Amino acid sequence: MPTETTNPRRESRLEIRVSAETKKLLDEAAESLGLSTSAFVLATVTPRAQAIVQEKTVMTLNAEESQAFVEQLLNPPQPSETLQKAVARYWSRVDQTSS
Repeated sequence: MPTETTNPRRESRLEIRVSAETKKLLDEAAESLGLSTSAFVLATVTPRAQAIVQEKTVMTLNAEESQAFVEQLLNPPQPSETLQKAVARYWSRVDQTSS
């Protein structure tokens, strides 16, 4: 029995315009795999979309980078004079607007 996770309900529609040549190519590729063109495009595009999203949202560090990252979190450097001045300017403006 199909479940919601294995066979999600398809309630949204996606339409694209392609050249006749591209449509023929997609149809041919889908047919060679015994799929409809829609099923072929969905099966081909979905994994690529997932990879792109993961690439943009997941930070992958090697051991050295990971150690340096944790070190910075646990032992952050002292704020520079420039940063301290910027924070003071910020708070003086915030204090003025809240009065």
